[in-house]
Amino acid sequence: MNALKPSDAVLAIRCQLGDKGAWEELVQRWHPRLWGFVSRMILDRTTAEDVLQTIWLRVIRSLVRLRDPERFTAWIYQIARIAVADRLRDKYRQPVPEELGELSDPDAGIDQLVATDAVQHGLRELHPLDRETVILHYLKELPVAEVAEICGIPSGTVKSRLYRARRIMRRALSSEGTNNELS
Repeated sequence: MNALKPSDAVLAIRCQLGDKGAWEELVQRWHPRLWGFVSRMILDRTTAEDVLQTIWLRVIRSLVRLRDPERFTAWIYQIARIAVADRLRDKYRQPVPEELGELSDPDAGIDQLVATDAVQHGLRELHPLDRETVILHYLKELPVAEVAEICGIPSGTVKSRLYRARRIMRRALSSEGTNNELS
């Protein structure tokens, strides 16, 4: 008999009630997701591992205060975002670079870009605020409204960051392709 897996909300409630098995399942389910977010935001592996441990400590300490388990995804990504921001505080304070010149249709082919190894190069080129928006929306497949909630910003700001990030990544990937052809 193959039972349905409990939702994150059910697991969170069971954790709040002290169910260690639920905690293990929640960690098993969310550790890879959080690692994917953190490791793309913080490019140094050792630092990313430290931040991930910090996130889990914060989750353990604050899970009992989670009032709306249905919002678990936004809640845990908010914790992750704060931990990353704490580590990248200086970079977050830097101004976002000026807009680049107009590029034709920045939405075209974004799915192809996400699937390539060159995306890592493009992500490195982004300001951390733009990088986290791209990771949450495209790589973690969260809707714009949920990204806005996680980041504590309006949906329009998320869309602006995504637009700017696509343009910067397209430019970075184009220059990388040119450099590879010259090598």
